[in-house]
Amino acid sequence: LLQEYESIYKAPVDFHRFTLDLGRLHEICNAGPVYSFCVRRLALLESRYKLHTMERETAELAEMRANPHRDYYNCRKVDTHIHLAAAMNQKHLLRFIKKKMKTEPDVPVIERKGRTLTLREVCEELRLSPYDINLDSLGMHADRATFRRFDKFNLKYNPLGDASLR
Repeated sequence: LLQEYESIYKAPVDFHRFTLDLGRLHEICNAGPVYSFCVRRLALLESRYKLHTMERETAELAEMRANPHRDYYNCRKVDTHIHLAAAMNQKHLLRFIKKKMKTEPDVPVIERKGRTLTLREVCEELRLSPYDINLDSLGMHADRATFRRFDKFNLKYNPLGDASLR
């Protein structure tokens, strides 16, 4: 086993050889033609990536949402405009709603057309049970299109597809 390890991972070179190799790398990186090539190559790759996201963003988002066992919602959203929508991420809101639906379903939560509705009534109106609600049904997907566009953000921030639940 030790012989396999030594054959795969060679011993490091001495300090003198390391500094010579590092100096050579610095010369290569600081050479004008290499630097120009790298800048142009990075610009090309960036433009290809932007084209790729423009063409395939909606299809990839739909495919991602169709996968039931994913864990992309652990990321916090970045919002430079601080308001209540930034107080918790989707997963926290989902846990909060499910907990309240199980523990306090008869608490009044909203007033519509002069009538106060409890959480149970709101869920019945939306035809949802605590087991039916998932991250996609929350309908709060903030993506690149919402950055610095509060009108679009407010359109996408519809818990359970109902704007009155904001």
